[in-house]
Amino acid sequence: MQELNKASPQPSSSPEENNNSAVVKPKRRVRPWLLLSVLLLLIALLSVRDDLRETALTSSQQAMRFVAFELLDFSPRDVFVWRLRVAGLAHRPLGQRWITAVEKASQQPVSITHQSYINASFADDEVVAHVYQLSLQQGQQLLWQLTRLTSSSDNLYASLERKGPNANEWKKVTALSADGTEHRHFISQSGDYRLVLQPELFSSINYSLAVAHGGSLPFPVKGGSHHDIGGGFGVARDGGARAHHGVDIFASKGTPVTAVVDGKVRIGRGGLGGNYLWLSDNKFGLSGVRYYYAHLDSFAVASGDSVKQGDTLGYVGNTGNAKNTPPHLHFGVYASGPVDPAPFLTAKPVLPTR
Repeated sequence: MQELNKASPQPSSSPEENNNSAVVKPKRRVRPWLLLSVLLLLIALLSVRDDLRETALTSSQQAMRFVAFELLDFSPRDVFVWRLRVAGLAHRPLGQRWITAVEKASQQPVSITHQSYINASFADDEVVAHVYQLSLQQGQQLLWQLTRLTSSSDNLYASLERKGPNANEWKKVTALSADGTEHRHFISQSGDYRLVLQPELFSSINYSLAVAHGGSLPFPVKGGSHHDIGGGFGVARDGGARAHHGVDIFASKGTPVTAVVDGKVRIGRGGLGGNYLWLSDNKFGLSGVRYYYAHLDSFAVASGDSVKQGDTLGYVGNTGNAKNTPPHLHFGVYASGPVDPAPFLTAKPVLPTR
């Protein structure tokens, strides 16, 4: 009790009171000769130490690439156009030929299929670009592998671009590296896409380009395939009163249905879907892309469960308004509204070797 009865320390004064009572100290001025000495020391270190100079150069190059490609949304080709302008060549005939080469090649682009392999080259005495065009749907993924076949150090500018609302407007999606490794990109918007390749002036480059596109999700019905899809997305239901916001995948009653992504599940019963569940691919299962499984015969999970891709969620049935139809899974994809699941579920792409 004695400790509790002790007088508490008085609260400190407010910032205003502290400022009034404190002695104002003069600000220290940084001497110019000190800053100059530090600068000279840094220059000396960079000139003597190769490792520091290389690190500084790499950091500055990375910073420049981040500003140009990420913040300003430039493509590597845009940067070279800027270099031509700085060199005073942009308005010269040679510079104009280089700048307009992509536009010229786009008048007759090379159409590529869902699986293509290309061997091509650029000669040092020509000023041309190569443009490969294809149409992609939301939910698909695009794979590519760009490989140099010669050991030239000349720059090869390559990018994936998507057609804009105007006829001749193309927006850079991502830069392509000619590193010989497999890259992939998820297609979030349906439309026309193109791969643009162009070397810097006076370059001789041989390359190969392997391209493939297909689905981005595993099939949600065990043992099923795209050929088992019956009812399509957007088809009229109930005499036109509503649209079908998914696809129907027909299978035997009791066939397992599986998680297409890692996520959390929420189950429900009743209504048009009968036994249904939602699979959310974000951490808390509250927002983001959601996947809808309906007409299930029974569940293999409970609400709130975390699942991994491929885990069994339930079993095909015909509950809800499907009681008079053959057993099937109604599968839907929702990302700020319903999205056609069919492109997500096409066969996954495989790059051709030749």
